[in-house]
Amino acid sequence: MRNHQIAIQGSVSSFHDLAAKKYFGEDVTVNECGSFKEVCDKIANNKADYGIIAIENKVAGSILLNYLLIEKYDLKVIGEIYLPIELQLLGKKGSKLSDIKEIVSHPMALGQSQIFLADHDSLTVTEYKDTSTCAKLVADDPSGKLAVIGGPTLAKSFNLDVLDENVCDVKQNFTRFYILSKGGDYVADPNKASVTMQIKNEPGSLSKALDIIKKYGLNLSKIQSLPIPNNSNAYPFHFDFEFDDKSVFEKCLLDLEKEVVAIKVLGIYKSEAYKPKIVEELNIHKNLN
Repeated sequence: MRNHQIAIQGSVSSFHDLAAKKYFGEDVTVNECGSFKEVCDKIANNKADYGIIAIENKVAGSILLNYLLIEKYDLKVIGEIYLPIELQLLGKKGSKLSDIKEIVSHPMALGQSQIFLADHDSLTVTEYKDTSTCAKLVADDPSGKLAVIGGPTLAKSFNLDVLDENVCDVKQNFTRFYILSKGGDYVADPNKASVTMQIKNEPGSLSKALDIIKKYGLNLSKIQSLPIPNNSNAYPFHFDFEFDDKSVFEKCLLDLEKEVVAIKVLGIYKSEAYKPKIVEELNIHKNLN
């Protein structure tokens, strides 16, 4: 099997890197990107075989921009993966929490650490493109006054000290990632689909769509509104459906097409149900209740 090029947002040792290697295995070449847009662009222009992007986090919620990017670049969701997230405060070797004047990290990591940051509101907080870049900044900082909020692998990769074991607002936190492809890769025995629908902007329209979904017995595991400016006739929604029989899902789509303004299947794939026990298997969380 050839070594696949996997586009990720961020650098080696970032959460996207961990998620990519958990899904594809270690024998991949990671193609580092500075943004989610760059990830999608590289897949669309054949500069990467696959891509992986975060789509939602238990604490921070959905990343709405990424739904729009998937549609803009006409990519397909071919899989998903859940990664347990533990966030630590990491500083330069030999530093202490009392030395820290500024905390740097990716906006998602900062968004998941609001309680800790509120308790240390005298510190400057700065957003950067990914946690790995931040970790390198901390490692190279001669003053020892800089710290990063990131995952445990960063401490080992950049020789940093753990200043606080777990700064995440929620102990059993996780991020869900989409696996993306330019083409619709064959997926054996799919049981999940991600779909975007534009629903008429009039009373009862969403209810009618939900009645059709109920009629076919599909499990609606996610519904997310996706506002689009200057569109008063329809309102976009993202749905995740779970099913036992793909043909039933396809029949449901045919009925939905008669009721909604537009419908687009982003991908049909195999689900990976999140189970707290995988936290222990990965040895990422250490202090579960």
